[in-house]
Amino acid sequence: MRIKSILAIVVLASSFALTQAGTSNIGTAGGTDLRIPIGAMGTSLSGALVGDVTGVDAIFWNPAGVAYSKENEAVMGNMQYFADMKVNLFGYAHNLGRLGSIGVAVRMLNIGDLYVTTTSMPEGTGEIIQPTFTTVSFNYARIMTDRVAIGFNAHLKQEKIKDMTATGFLFDFGVRVQTPMDGLRFGVVMKNFGPQIQYDGDGGEFHSNLPGDEPNADNRVTTLEFAKADLPSTFQFGLAYDLVSNALNRLTLMTTYQGNDFSADEYRFGMEYSFANMFFLRSGYVTADQDDYLYGYSLGGGLRLNLGANDLYVDYSYNPMEYFDANQWYTFRFTF
Repeated sequence: MRIKSILAIVVLASSFALTQAGTSNIGTAGGTDLRIPIGAMGTSLSGALVGDVTGVDAIFWNPAGVAYSKENEAVMGNMQYFADMKVNLFGYAHNLGRLGSIGVAVRMLNIGDLYVTTTSMPEGTGEIIQPTFTTVSFNYARIMTDRVAIGFNAHLKQEKIKDMTATGFLFDFGVRVQTPMDGLRFGVVMKNFGPQIQYDGDGGEFHSNLPGDEPNADNRVTTLEFAKADLPSTFQFGLAYDLVSNALNRLTLMTTYQGNDFSADEYRFGMEYSFANMFFLRSGYVTADQDDYLYGYSLGGGLRLNLGANDLYVDYSYNPMEYFDANQWYTFRFTF
């Protein structure tokens, strides 16, 4: 009965995704940093791991997968994004046994140094600003049956550009299901759902004369009201299948469909080979019916180091981008 309920959710969510505007809304969303792929493992698989991801990394991909975290897991990572931008992440997950699992994560996009210019000083005022986009995530996940896990994320997002800020609250919902077919899993995720986001702050105030004022009238303080913007919500349905699974070798094939509100839908494919659960090789490919799409294939790998009662995972991914230098993620994950 519960499996049927989960399948009903999949059907309803799919119907919802198919009604979204997609490419007709390109360029109108706010909070688009939420679309940046996070972490070395996920990006090396081109984001195809929705049906397979577990542990602390699942906070960024499918919140239900956090339910399968070990007692304690922590992850940290860094990516050199294009145009001197940087992305940093930190995540922590704790398994509470029958009560489920909880997690917290922080992701931060640093735009880098921007030189302030004005119409009267087009060469620069000498002021340098560093816009930052930060999202703090809180997760709860629980294994409901021997086959089904569910999870939720609540996000607090803040964008800061000089003395202007925008704050938003958004939510994710995820399901991970082990099907009766041995080795076949699927996941469903609905991400970035919440109210519109809007900028506010002292930067929206300026002194000026209004139309109709006397020439010698004092300047008045004028406050701009900035437009509100929707967040880039998405729907994802992913499959994962263990083509080979034994004591030494595992080969997992993955695919994920991603329906986007504010861009063309994406089709993601990934493959992971692991030897003795110590060495990992990964590759992926993502495509979309959209001109000037930035991404394509991806490559990566990982190594598990046994530190007695603890494990350290070191992962790397290489993701070429159209027109820009390749993205390279480095992440370190600890289980303890």
